[in-house]
Amino acid sequence: MKEDYYDLLKIAKDASGSEIKKAYRKLAKKYHPDKNPDDKQSETMFKKISEAYAVLSDSKKRAQYDRFGHDKFRQKFSHDDIFGGGAKDVFREFGFGDDIFSQIFRGGVKGGRIRFETSGMGAGGAGGAGGAGFGFNDIFGQSGPARGQDMSAAMTVSFREAVDGAERNISIQTGSGAKTLSVKIPPGIQTGKKLRIKGAGAPGANGGPTGDLYIEITVADDPVFKRDGADLFVEAPVNYSTLILGGSITVPTLHGGRNLKIHKGADPGKKMRIKGAGAPKLRGHGKGDLYVTLKINVPSKITKNQKELASKLAEAGL
Repeated sequence: MKEDYYDLLKIAKDASGSEIKKAYRKLAKKYHPDKNPDDKQSETMFKKISEAYAVLSDSKKRAQYDRFGHDKFRQKFSHDDIFGGGAKDVFREFGFGDDIFSQIFRGGVKGGRIRFETSGMGAGGAGGAGGAGFGFNDIFGQSGPARGQDMSAAMTVSFREAVDGAERNISIQTGSGAKTLSVKIPPGIQTGKKLRIKGAGAPGANGGPTGDLYIEITVADDPVFKRDGADLFVEAPVNYSTLILGGSITVPTLHGGRNLKIHKGADPGKKMRIKGAGAPKLRGHGKGDLYVTLKINVPSKITKNQKELASKLAEAGL
């Protein structure tokens, strides 16, 4: 039988643009290489209907085809002419990349998936630019249930919320609008950690499961404590006399002040550890430690008596 682009697409010669597009989509779905792996006949048909669509979907090429007929048109125009120029834009509607000619006619469909671009795919396409692997299901729809995409969000929590744990609300945007979720902050959470909220992502397709929501946590700084994992660090002012003679000072902890014994002759800058007074260990047992750095308390104003005593200490070499 003599080949004809209209016959290949099974359309009338006066078919509209939308009818041509609909016919090609139906046939491309039928003969797509991913659906017919290692089937040479299907591969050949896919090439032929793609060529027919490239011509008939372009008004100028279609007019030339109608004027010259199939044989003379094929003699006059090469594959490069057919698949060049505006044909790229036409095929991009179906997710094909700019190198459609080489993909279809230079072995790109043999033994694997055609490579499609993510650009122009609309909201359903994967993020990012450049090439990405898209197969039969990606272009023509999933044949079975598909899991929804995972979503991401960010949340900043206070130092105390991170240490003690808390419950916070977060508002996220979905395809159906905004929704508010209650999120439990586990004790001991740290900056950079992600919380997974199962089933709070994008809805699945064709009855597939919903994706998950991942919330990245940022912990705000605290004016008193520094933190490294479950360990806490704090500076405690101490009088010079206490360093010399020994004594005790009150240091801040997560649960109020606590007495810390200072041995006589302690050096300023000395780091002392209070075991188990740090933050809870995330999803673990026990707590970290609290490290206290002794810092000399130098008064900005002193009395006459204090000045005299300081002078005597200086004279004594202290």
